[in-house]
Amino acid sequence: MESVNKSLSRFIIAVVGLTLALIACSTKTAVLGKQQVVDIVWRALEPNTSSHTQAAWEVVRVQSVTGQDIQDLFKGPPVPGSCVPGPTPPENAPLALDSAYWYVQMRPRQVTPRPQPTEQYSPTAPPDVPEPFVYEARFIVDARAGRIAARKLMCVIY
Repeated sequence: MESVNKSLSRFIIAVVGLTLALIACSTKTAVLGKQQVVDIVWRALEPNTSSHTQAAWEVVRVQSVTGQDIQDLFKGPPVPGSCVPGPTPPENAPLALDSAYWYVQMRPRQVTPRPQPTEQYSPTAPPDVPEPFVYEARFIVDARAGRIAARKLMCVIY
């Protein structure tokens, strides 16, 4: 009887320990690096670009922020004026003021490089502007979940 009680006690302690270990693992935040965050943002931005080419975009800023730091930048619809190509982006999620986020700001490169003198081109041809509509994209990535929480795509309305 005593050995059964001892075994049962050890079993209960083991189950409690395993449960605590699983809870601790499930609440850990995934650590995202800056490049991972930029990749997440590009996957969200690409359908709404004209070029569909990441090289046509430059990363202006990537920084870790709290919801309180950036809440005012993401008020209103994700695309003021609904003027971007591609599918309509989802509505922005409410930002928790005390949560950790990544803020990413991207802009299109204004003009592609000029052709080399060995290439055939017209000096009067207009420059190749890879993004004629969207001039800035701002994203918030949930630092814990690695998902887009909010976006603002600024575009030219012709």
